[in-house]
Amino acid sequence: MELGVRFRLNDAEAARVRDAAGDDERLGAVLAELEADDEVWARACETDKAWDPIACALAPAGEADEWPARGVIGGARSLQEDDDESWVTHLDPAEAAEVADYLAGLDDAAFATAYAEMPEELRNPEFGPDEQEYALAMLAGLRPFFEAARREGQHVVFTVGF
Repeated sequence: MELGVRFRLNDAEAARVRDAAGDDERLGAVLAELEADDEVWARACETDKAWDPIACALAPAGEADEWPARGVIGGARSLQEDDDESWVTHLDPAEAAEVADYLAGLDDAAFATAYAEMPEELRNPEFGPDEQEYALAMLAGLRPFFEAARREGQHVVFTVGF
């Protein structure tokens, strides 16, 4: 499993990403350029490998799950073509604000309950108290990240390679 990272992007930066959607090679190149940009990286939020238990706890049904819970990791739309190689998702500023509201109302106890109720088939071998604590620590960083996206009117792009 690879590391997850999300970026807060302005309209021009997000347009570059959206314009590359569906062309995985081009999309990868655009994301690599953004990742190498110190100004963009300063607006990034890494979730390491915790993106997976967070996604599985909050939105175990994936795209079929409730909005905005599924938007925390899964965004509003996938941008990559080959979902076996990578996962790249996008939220526009209004959607990012909805996710910020959701996360502001999601306390650690509610996440712990969702984590404990995660379907067996979605659990990693590390499932348990240590993984839950790790996911909670990364979730704590997502709250201010999404709040900043709301405040700045920014898009959010999540990316992870497999």
